[in-house]
Amino acid sequence: MKSQFHFTKVLLVSFFITILTYMATAIVAYLMYGANVESSITLNLPSNQVAGAIAIYTTLLIPITRYALMMSPVAASIEGALPQEYASSTHVRILIRIALLVSTVMVAYVFPYYETLMAIIGSIFVVLGSFIIPCLCYLKISRSRRRWGYETTTIILILIFSAAAAIIGTYSSILELFL
Repeated sequence: MKSQFHFTKVLLVSFFITILTYMATAIVAYLMYGANVESSITLNLPSNQVAGAIAIYTTLLIPITRYALMMSPVAASIEGALPQEYASSTHVRILIRIALLVSTVMVAYVFPYYETLMAIIGSIFVVLGSFIIPCLCYLKISRSRRRWGYETTTIILILIFSAAAAIIGTYSSILELFL
């Protein structure tokens, strides 16, 4: 961008276009499917038609083929943390990959619905990363010039409400998992 002056205007226009696109997509999807839309897109596909079956099997095939590719960096970092005589052993490398596979299966068994896992992670880490940690860092950085006033009171209220949101969100997500 040639002029930094137009940055705010470009940002607002792009957000507005994005919001309009999302709203149009949501309205069309609601008109197509109505209120009985499932949480996973594959549950909405017609399974008795050939096109729906192909879409479902393709959706299942993609994670299966990408699993080894996604787990290779994790296995490599675990191997890198081991002493050299263990890291170069084929048996240890196989055991690491089997342990990763078993742990993935256990997580999938405990969290059969992906949205429940994402709700738990979101209610803990998103609130921490978006509200609690920035507020605490700001309080730590500005402690030498801070006085009790509007700003400090607002930050403390944000901390209280975000902690409550994290606790309630985590509790309701865990409750949803077991009910």
